Amino acid sequence: MFASARKLLRRRPAPPAAGALSTNPDERAGSSIRLSWVWTTATHPDANLGDALSAVIVSAMSGLKVERASFGQPVERLAAVGTIGHAQHGGKIHLWGTGFDLKRNWKGALSAYEIPANTELVVHGVRGRRTATALRKLGLQVPDVFGDPVWFLPRVFPFEHREKDCELGVIVHISELDTATAVASVRANLARYDIPPSLTSSIRIINTYTPPTLEGLRDKVREIASCRRILSTSLHGLVIAETYGIPCAWFANQKGSSGFISIEGDRPIDHRMIDFYSGVDRDCVLSYVQPMQSTTDWDQAMRFLDAHWSPLAYTGERLFDAFPLDRVVKFERQRWKARPGLLEANPY
Repeated sequence: MFASARKLLRRRPAPPAAGALSTNPDERAGSSIRLSWVWTTATHPDANLGDALSAVIVSAMSGLKVERASFGQPVERLAAVGTIGHAQHGGKIHLWGTGFDLKRNWKGALSAYEIPANTELVVHGVRGRRTATALRKLGLQVPDVFGDPVWFLPRVFPFEHREKDCELGVIVHISELDTATAVASVRANLARYDIPPSLTSSIRIINTYTPPTLEGLRDKVREIASCRRILSTSLHGLVIAETYGIPCAWFANQKGSSGFISIEGDRPIDHRMIDFYSGVDRDCVLSYVQPMQSTTDWDQAMRFLDAHWSPLAYTGERLFDAFPLDRVVKFERQRWKARPGLLEANPY
């Protein structure tokens, strides 16, 4: 009896998001995490890299499988990577590194964001300061914990010795593709993506759609990591480049000159870029400006990156510490080895 009592006293308290586990939090064996993210469907069979990496990072940190929890499922769940916070409704949602489109409601309609009825948001950290400010105005308690969980990707897919076989990778947003598939090409009418024959061996257009497998995701990250420089209209193209220390810039389509565009200035910036860079303590977004209908001077673009990019000082330690479930990895470890078969077994 006394031994049982001592065992109970030694038991660690349940983590903040224990209710997002599909079984008793005291019985880790067989447990899985109810996670909301944008997953594959029958009509969209290929995974979008940034969205799918949510399952990779959460699973690697927790040592548990993830299971799909829809944005409107009336259960306790976790939301991590992606601009998906505004779409969550119903149930209790733990937010960790999540972004919001604050100009949309939970149905996706253009309207100032308000917390939906019958919805409880528990904030452990958000992607950036813009999201935090808006949620605080709605009465939520939001800690000063910022960052995108994809920041931890090099610990899961360590490519530090990867050969650089591409001078410039150009990562396109999924809206710029002709189909929503891993084999899609950039829409033919977007002249800025034209690459002359003399540069096809050194410049690569990168589509973020990938087969929905761990190997498919790893191969896509490897492709990005093999580039010496990155231009991207995809947020996670930039996050991945920054965390692997690859010189990068937002491939902007607007009036004005290239350079450091102030987050607080008058020039428009994609709200996702503002949120991420505000969260890593930058007050501007390095931007290479190129109209969609004009061909790009690729040599000039590469010289621009070489002259202007500098690495982030952000470490992600506070975001790591705010992970609301038990962790099986340590922040100081540069490589996180998942148990065999864990990440491969997740749905993507």
